[in-house]
Amino acid sequence: MADLSRYLPLSRPDVDESGVTADRRAETADVLGALAKLVRTGGEALWSTSTERAGWHVADVAAELLHGFDRTRTRRALDAAERLVRGGEARRLAELPKLAGPSEAADAMDARAGAIRERARATGVAELDDAVVAALLVGGAASVELPMSPVASGAVALRRAAAAPTEIRAVIAGHTLRATDAGWEFGHGSPLVDTAAGLLRFLTGIGTVAPHPPGPGDAHPPATGPKAG
Repeated sequence: MADLSRYLPLSRPDVDESGVTADRRAETADVLGALAKLVRTGGEALWSTSTERAGWHVADVAAELLHGFDRTRTRRALDAAERLVRGGEARRLAELPKLAGPSEAADAMDARAGAIRERARATGVAELDDAVVAALLVGGAASVELPMSPVASGAVALRRAAAAPTEIRAVIAGHTLRATDAGWEFGHGSPLVDTAAGLLRFLTGIGTVAPHPPGPGDAHPPATGPKAG
């Protein structure tokens, strides 16, 4: 089992992350590419499908992702704060620039994925987080689970756990979170387990099913990196 907290950045203020790899270009491009393929294949039927984010359709999730690239940390914090204000989510949805359709969205995602792979500067976990959340929402609307590398799922899970709201922190505090199908874990204490997608859904607030203590069907998968010390 790889302890990701030793190898992945937390991406939060006042934390020395100089000893870990922060470049998430490959992982972000891969998730965007998979998301583009799903949106293009799903077409207009998927485009108008509701997601687990109340009031939001696939079209809205795609628009937010595409128009949110390269936001600063401050802008991201403000966007998150707006969601906590009554009516903030509805205003954000109403003011969101609309896209022409799934083909335009898929082309833009593919273009972004290509640009990320080719650019010289690194891509941080915040942009990967945006892509992963969109993939969870759109994948859920399509009743499919988009492919995601253990590094991608682990990096976003670690970031979300580090900044989790009170209700999520109350569940995970004092525990090690372990992905049963991705070979990673982080934290301290007795383990709580789920699939990588299940952990991400809980940590991002998309799903309400909390991770659980390991049972007979939750055996360790093959490790994907150095063992935890």
